[in-house]
Amino acid sequence: MKSRIRGNLKIISGRPDLTPMIDTVFLLLIFFMLSSSFVQVSGIPVTLPTAKASSKMSVDKLVVSIDRSNRLYFNDMEMDWETLTERLQKCKADWNANTVIVRADRTTEYGVVVRMMSLARSLGLNVYVATLSDNPAKEKVFQDEKND
Repeated sequence: MKSRIRGNLKIISGRPDLTPMIDTVFLLLIFFMLSSSFVQVSGIPVTLPTAKASSKMSVDKLVVSIDRSNRLYFNDMEMDWETLTERLQKCKADWNANTVIVRADRTTEYGVVVRMMSLARSLGLNVYVATLSDNPAKEKVFQDEKND
């Protein structure tokens, strides 16, 4: 005698309810959008030096980059000292910007950085020099991003 064991499984036809999955995906999306930083990074390749003290600013700011060859960039556009002076004056007047962030490569001549800082101060702008923190883990992440 063969006995058949019959289960109580029923085949359900139709589509699965995707609402919980969509809710979860949207919550994750909102979480990542709010927790990420929206810092605009210049496209000029600059190796920043490290510093022990650091600060975060949330003011209107202008970014001037100086590469290894001591070339000046403002908004990723190469320019000379005269053009940069005119552009900084115009931005200060038009946007009411009061801060210049200097991103100078660590191999940049000291005199070029000092000249940039004195130019900004002569225009009445606050000057900050961009550096990396002395935390080696953060610097490694920056170097990995640079190599990509």
